[in-house]
Amino acid sequence: MLELTSSSADEVRETMEGTVDISHPSAENLFCAFLAMESTDWLLQLARESGGGSITVGVQSFILEHCIKNIIVERYPLRELYVKRFLKKIIVAVESSCLEVLDGLYGQLMLYMSSFKEDNYFESKTKVCKCISFIFPDGFHKSSLTMRSGKLLVPLKCSLNMLEGDTGCCIWPSSFFLSEFILSYPEVFSNKCCFEVGSGVGLVGICLVHAKASRVILSDGDLLALSNMRLNLEMNHPDVLSEVEGQMEKVKCLFLPWESASESELQGFDAEIIVGADVIYDPLCVPHLIRVLAMLLKPKRCSSHQQAPSLCEELDGVDILQNSDHTDQFHQEEITCSDGNDLFNETGSFCFSRLNATPGCGENKNQSSCFELKPSNRSQLDETVDHEISRNGGNMDYGRNHSSKRKRPVAYIATVIRNKETFEHFLSQAEYARLSVVDITELQPPLRFLPYMHSYDRSCVRLLKLYSPSSEDSIMVAQEVEVIHSWSAPRSLSTSLMYSFAQRDDIEVLDEPLYAHFLKVTGAERPYRAEVLSNMDSDGDKVVKEVIFGPGEKKYRYCKHMAKQRLPGLPRDLMGNGKHFILIRNPLHVLPSFDKVVPPSFLELGFADLVSIYSELCELGKPPPIIDAADLQENPEAALRVLCEDLGIPFQARMLKWEAGPKPMDGVWAPWWYKSVHKSTCFNSKREYPLPFPSEHYDLLEKSLPFYNLLKCHVRRSPFSKLSPELPFPRLPVPDNEKILVWVGDELLPRGSAKVSVFDSVVQGGDAVWEGLRIYNGKIFKLEEHLDRLFDSAKALAFANIPEREQVKKAIFTTLISNGMLDKAHVRLTLTRGKKVTSGMSPAFNLYGCTLIVLAEWKPPVYDNSSGISLVTATTRRNSPNNLDSKIHHNNLLNNILAKIEGNHAKAADAIMLDQDGFVSETNATNIFLVKKGSVSTPHADYCLPGITRQTVIDLVIEENLDLKERRVSLSEFHTADEVWTTGTMGELTPVVSIDGRTIGHGEVGPVTRRLQSAYRSLSAESGVTIPA
Repeated sequence: MLELTSSSADEVRETMEGTVDISHPSAENLFCAFLAMESTDWLLQLARESGGGSITVGVQSFILEHCIKNIIVERYPLRELYVKRFLKKIIVAVESSCLEVLDGLYGQLMLYMSSFKEDNYFESKTKVCKCISFIFPDGFHKSSLTMRSGKLLVPLKCSLNMLEGDTGCCIWPSSFFLSEFILSYPEVFSNKCCFEVGSGVGLVGICLVHAKASRVILSDGDLLALSNMRLNLEMNHPDVLSEVEGQMEKVKCLFLPWESASESELQGFDAEIIVGADVIYDPLCVPHLIRVLAMLLKPKRCSSHQQAPSLCEELDGVDILQNSDHTDQFHQEEITCSDGNDLFNETGSFCFSRLNATPGCGENKNQSSCFELKPSNRSQLDETVDHEISRNGGNMDYGRNHSSKRKRPVAYIATVIRNKETFEHFLSQAEYARLSVVDITELQPPLRFLPYMHSYDRSCVRLLKLYSPSSEDSIMVAQEVEVIHSWSAPRSLSTSLMYSFAQRDDIEVLDEPLYAHFLKVTGAERPYRAEVLSNMDSDGDKVVKEVIFGPGEKKYRYCKHMAKQRLPGLPRDLMGNGKHFILIRNPLHVLPSFDKVVPPSFLELGFADLVSIYSELCELGKPPPIIDAADLQENPEAALRVLCEDLGIPFQARMLKWEAGPKPMDGVWAPWWYKSVHKSTCFNSKREYPLPFPSEHYDLLEKSLPFYNLLKCHVRRSPFSKLSPELPFPRLPVPDNEKILVWVGDELLPRGSAKVSVFDSVVQGGDAVWEGLRIYNGKIFKLEEHLDRLFDSAKALAFANIPEREQVKKAIFTTLISNGMLDKAHVRLTLTRGKKVTSGMSPAFNLYGCTLIVLAEWKPPVYDNSSGISLVTATTRRNSPNNLDSKIHHNNLLNNILAKIEGNHAKAADAIMLDQDGFVSETNATNIFLVKKGSVSTPHADYCLPGITRQTVIDLVIEENLDLKERRVSLSEFHTADEVWTTGTMGELTPVVSIDGRTIGHGEVGPVTRRLQSAYRSLSAESGVTIPA
């Protein structure tokens, strides 16, 4: 059983805060990640960052002295398995880089290997001590926290296995997020009575103590978790006791099965703030959780000076990095039990209470993929959560002089939404219990105090605020409505969507309330202009303030707007207040029916205005949801559910149907525009085949389509949508390549816009040539040789209008400089025969000249050059020069791709390709070499491409005084070789340790291979064409 005494906890803090000299941020992160038992692969990455790219002797010394020989490792053998694995990996990594390994690391590994044997059962069932280090940024004012330095170290006894029992003893990501939130905004919790549901390991409670909460009640329904939590509190609180003086604080551990909790006992704690992390996980437990929250959140009567501020009021005055010093406002108190005695009794045990001995719901939190919940906008959080509101002359007045106020508790729940149905069940139960739920994740995000934790994915955690609205709030809601703004272009199903929302029982609808203002200001002619101006108010200011945002009878007001009606000079409240969303429709489907009322024009279509609206709302911190009309037609329910979710309102099934005919909310222009929608009773499906597109609108289509496509990128479709297959959004191998610039033709374009015409020869027939380039230390390796081959290949294929060599070089340099790619980058250089005037095979159709493509990416070598790769032999034979000469470096790679498919199916890195006589030619992507009895051999370049990297390695073999033969090599010779490697620009020089299941040599990288790898690294580091400054 692991036990961490208070004295050893102090020593750990001293190690963290005083004795470690960390000059590099990555070294600090390495130390903290080690104490937190992050993955050993992550530790290796941090070690390399600390050494500027390699694990230097200095970094090894740091690891040895400050990590391996750390006090925790010396005292607690349960970490020894972790340390042993880390030592193995660090030594292998250093040896693979051909660097010196400290003798001390070898010695420590030998010590651990001789004294500790792995036991999977022991590892999975045993708890360990993880030390979580909260690292505060420079400038963060720590006076509101009980801490001495820029770091807060929290040792925790916890389980290693989240899924196999003891789940209450695991550290869940939401606990980290909630802890960061508490430490980011300690003023919110200072001098407050805080109650945590599902406290688990106690991390959140420890942070509450450091935030100077006046009282902390920690509860859990699992006795094992509660016992473990108590131990963790005992490990951490002595450090707080040493700094706290004056009045006593109260900390209490509570056994609380949710299903048996009583209201009288919970309300007796008089909690002001309730917190919880990862408590929404089991649909069977959700009703019990909501019942507990409802009892804790029930408002209490208190005097006016005791009223609790709202979240926005609490947080608006907090400058995260430069908040004022409130030390004098807080009593520094000694922590005690609820009965007034010291927190720890004479026997050292912690005060422990329980309401009932029935087991709770604190078990089996199974983790799966996250479901995204969109954040609410700022106006939601400005609701009167903690104050009564009175109306004076139409203005909202926060009444602070009433003799009696409702003391309104508030809850902050951090959760990962792993299951959509479970979370929707939570929301419905909260609604039934009359609890308001608001997502505040983006409104007040916590600071990143755990930068070193690779295992903690904060992006999937949502922070919810819950409170119980009072009767006064209900009166206010009946008068003040929340406005939902719909922005669209004409002919976009906007009227159908308005009819859909009008069916709800909580919404009133306005049809284009700014239309008269638009007609008055612009002077636009309409057949109904006079009727609109006589029936509607044309004063834009007045419409915004009194019509759009005026009092109403329902909770929401839906305002249908045309984007072009948002004119300059309107009140800022129009965009700043309420919820907004944008409805778009492909102009290809808009234009055929647009001119029935007014002639179409770019301004009338309004796509540019929609982009402007989207940009403005994003700048205001309120990026609007975007819905595509095609989704409404394909699957109305799925599209409406997503939209309602994004708007933070519940979906109602009645939105799917309405009665035919004119509606009371219709504008006076309805007879001109709404004839077809008046015949509908629902969202009609799209035509199976579209209307003929009018050629006279082709120019408008070209102008409008880019704006539509720009907005379409931000549409969030339902997972039930029929428009897109059930495919996950792919992650890029290198995330930094998401925002790169690509040279196409004669210009740089963003990645998403880097495209060639469907008439280009590379699309029509793979008719192009290409090269791969590597960038090292500000130089392009073998650039001139690659350009020679590119122009030779283009000449062999009889390309015409080929760009000059200097033009190509300038395009390469421009692309690399614009992307800041001066090292560790790869360029795919492509020259196509160019665009055709019509589809067809003949080069006679290529009258536009060649198309140059420079695709530069951050790309490490694509193979494992440290440990080696496996190959298989493909049945697909390499092209013969009788058919297509491989010395032409062309884009028609189907021969290679077929072989690569065979390699993929065999789970090999690549596939060996034989020539028509059965001798080895090359792999599907690289040239190949073998070593037998000290002699190096490689196949003739008859069937294979005579690679530039191949020739470079041949030259290095000769320089290293090794015997070299270019000859016909059989497959069996490769099977029995002492060493094998492949060469190519993309992968450099890659060892091969297995071919067709046969082990090559000893199954490891051979000495000749390592020797040539080293020579190649030296050559590539010092030679090449310099990229201009």
